[in-house]
Amino acid sequence: MSSTESNVLRAFAYSKEFLVGGSATTTACLFTNPLDVVKTRFQLQGELQARNSYQIKYRNVFDAFLKIARHEGIKGLQKGLVSGLAYQIVMNSTRLGLYQTILNSGVTVDSKGEQVFWRLLIAGAVSGSCGALLGNPFYLVKVQMQSAAARDIAVGYQHSHANLVHGLRNAYRSPGGLFQGLTSALCRVSVGSATQLATFTRIKDSVQRSGLFEGNLSIVVVSSLVSSVAVTMAMTPFDVIATRMFNQKHGAFYTGWLDCVQKMYKIEGARGFYKGTIAHYFRIGPHTILTLIIWDRYRKWFL
Repeated sequence: MSSTESNVLRAFAYSKEFLVGGSATTTACLFTNPLDVVKTRFQLQGELQARNSYQIKYRNVFDAFLKIARHEGIKGLQKGLVSGLAYQIVMNSTRLGLYQTILNSGVTVDSKGEQVFWRLLIAGAVSGSCGALLGNPFYLVKVQMQSAAARDIAVGYQHSHANLVHGLRNAYRSPGGLFQGLTSALCRVSVGSATQLATFTRIKDSVQRSGLFEGNLSIVVVSSLVSSVAVTMAMTPFDVIATRMFNQKHGAFYTGWLDCVQKMYKIEGARGFYKGTIAHYFRIGPHTILTLIIWDRYRKWFL
């Protein structure tokens, strides 16, 4: 086999890792997008307002589901779905594909062949940051479309995008451009990706070595359950900040990531960074579990 043919086959093998990663997360997104809509509304509720000083539109996750369905119809629970799918394809194809490529290179294991947690964290953060950079325009439109609500239950700044293309056009013409909120996205995804993938990989590796569970699917389920809790706790503050930065009319509330942190802490207190934590887990928990299980299955079936 010539060196050219070898390089082509290697490139094809790498590209399959990226395609499998994107396919896994888009499949999960179809089921979890309504939870993402609810989470976004919670994170914008009472924006830069002291506790008990604003009208509560959504009291809990179930109340939010019912109100959105009542005022906006079932379609309201799938707002931003196309934008979300586009984001998953671009961001997670890059994130999961690059992460698995790094694992395949062997740089995350020690001399005994065991996964080193801090190396996994770096691999997850780097791959996540690359994905966040490429997916930023789609995440921007997704957040803005999910926040758009019926007047009686509206929270946060209200954008009027008819669809993904219209949203991208509006974002391109706005002062913030397609990369509004990029710093917050990089922080959000690097922390979330590092926590999610490193925890999943390390626990899966440890459980496999321990022999506590029989069957690979059981190991993947246990590992993804633990990972979903870890990523929710680590990522929620950064997720709230990102939602605020993406949804604002450029510069209306925050001049930058640090300004957002300072204003939120001053007005809303530390609890403001954990707004919608339960809603976030209802969204990120199933999404993490579905993504990691589907990703693992797809890799076994297609690679």
